[in-house]
Amino acid sequence: MDSNTLATLYKTVIEEELGMIAKIDDTDDVIFKYPDLGTLYFSLDAENDPEYLMLVFPNFADAKSLELSREQLLLAINNINSSSKAVKLSIRRKTIDTDCDVTATVEAFVGAPNQAPAEAVLRQTIKRNLSALRAGARNLIEESKKIKGDQVETM
Repeated sequence: MDSNTLATLYKTVIEEELGMIAKIDDTDDVIFKYPDLGTLYFSLDAENDPEYLMLVFPNFADAKSLELSREQLLLAINNINSSSKAVKLSIRRKTIDTDCDVTATVEAFVGAPNQAPAEAVLRQTIKRNLSALRAGARNLIEESKKIKGDQVETM
């Protein structure tokens, strides 16, 4: 399956299962806006790994907006990653100081090796994957509050 065909499969599933408008960008990633979250995308690699799904919620928070130091943010992310199913949070350094971007991803194999996923599998799992992504983002906010609360209590 070529990259545009795989992207079209994901686009169709998003539009039909979620009722959202999706578009395919020039790298064959599938981009859509999800209520209460914003812009998400499926990063696909039809040529090398068609069975691999990566749903991305890019740059949804940073240390400054969460009022955490970089170390506290890393602690919060580690706590979430070690206790959550499917979702993985990571940071990307933006500048020399402590400002970081947090990205959430859901990664999964949804087909046999070197095989595109069955449309039925994508339809059956898309809402659960989105739920895991949303939970990861929500849990970061809650974990940040907990860390800030612990800091206040120990002072």
